[in-house]
Amino acid sequence: MTLRRRLVVAISTLLVVVALAFAGVALVQRSYLVSQVDERLRVLSANTKALVAVSTRAEAGTGAAADLLTDVYVGIHKLNGTLNTVLAPDAEPGLVPVLLGNERDAGPVTRATTGGSGERVRLVEAPLAQRTVVVALSMGGVEAASRRLVIALALAWLAVAAITLLVSYWVDRLGLRPIARLTAAAEHVTATGGRDPVLVETDHPATEAGRLGAAFNAMVTTTSAGQEQLRRFVADASHELRTPLTTLRGYSSLYAQGGLVGEDQVADAMRRINAEAGRMGRIVDDLLDLTALSDGAALDLRPLELGEVLEDLAADLRVREPGRRVTVQRSGATGVLADSDRLRQALTALVANAVKYSDDGTPVTLSAEQRGPVVRVLVADRGRGIPPQELPRVFDRFYRVRDTGERGSGLGLAIVAAIVTAHRGRYGVDSVPGQGSTFWIELPGRPARP
Repeated sequence: MTLRRRLVVAISTLLVVVALAFAGVALVQRSYLVSQVDERLRVLSANTKALVAVSTRAEAGTGAAADLLTDVYVGIHKLNGTLNTVLAPDAEPGLVPVLLGNERDAGPVTRATTGGSGERVRLVEAPLAQRTVVVALSMGGVEAASRRLVIALALAWLAVAAITLLVSYWVDRLGLRPIARLTAAAEHVTATGGRDPVLVETDHPATEAGRLGAAFNAMVTTTSAGQEQLRRFVADASHELRTPLTTLRGYSSLYAQGGLVGEDQVADAMRRINAEAGRMGRIVDDLLDLTALSDGAALDLRPLELGEVLEDLAADLRVREPGRRVTVQRSGATGVLADSDRLRQALTALVANAVKYSDDGTPVTLSAEQRGPVVRVLVADRGRGIPPQELPRVFDRFYRVRDTGERGSGLGLAIVAAIVTAHRGRYGVDSVPGQGSTFWIELPGRPARP
């Protein structure tokens, strides 16, 4: 059963229960008022002789008797069936009850009347010698009170129904309809396999349904972006691996067909095969690193001085390139909690990138400085720089800046981004074409020892 149908059933049940409760209140109230009339009839008919005597005096105009019995009908029911009125109510002087012949010893009963406004009366027939006395009281007051109560309860029920329907409409509009749209969107996304993402409208984001819709939209957007990134990743990986595989297949086919003659050609072919195999192995290793970091591989976090790491990298670079000036700058506390191997891998990739895209002999500056709660590391070169339109994508997988003439897997900076993200840090690059680039990372600083 759907939520909307459950809501309809619950509202209908509620209204029926309230209606039955109101009807019960009306019946109980009417029964109480009738019992009050019956009690008065019982008191009046307890002594029929006295009642007839008092009624005769009241009819004659005696003051006390007239005031006592102003709303009472008293009549003598003879053996021949005729009913003689002794006393009639002041408001209905022509009132006569309609007797059916079964009133004697039946207790209080309700009967119609003639000669008046047609109101019904409650009467009792009590014995008096060879006759009976009929004592009746008008039911007009009881019926008027019951009628007013029924009208009041009916209006109250209508008010309850109106409020309930308004609340139901509000719940349906703010809760059920968004959930229905969300369900339809989820079913559509499932049916299309996520290839056709659908976003739901969130007219009221402050409600639970609105927050659920916003979360669904965020999930769909993230999933769509992830799928697009996965498709692009597979396409790029296939493209990168196709080149070395083509080379390997080509040389192996050439060798099988006898196209390689002489030791020099075979040696050259083997050198090329070995180079392409090594390149393909490096691509696979980088992909494995990215996969491990993306899957949340555990980091061995230990205290690490970034300034000392930069000094080691600078020393290594000076050995490899003695003609290049390498400067290390340190400012403030540069201690962090990090995985030493992973962080060294990231910084080594940034240094290698600075060397790769700058001319021989141009200086490289490595800096570590404290900036509030974080430690910022900068690797600056004076190379060719990066065009502004390329900056947003330099950390993407398999992305290489165009028109550089350099070959590579395009995974180095992507691995740097993954390592820094795993350390809950930030990364970026500032570059001016023709003047150089500055790659930077920020990591949470290590609290000082007390």
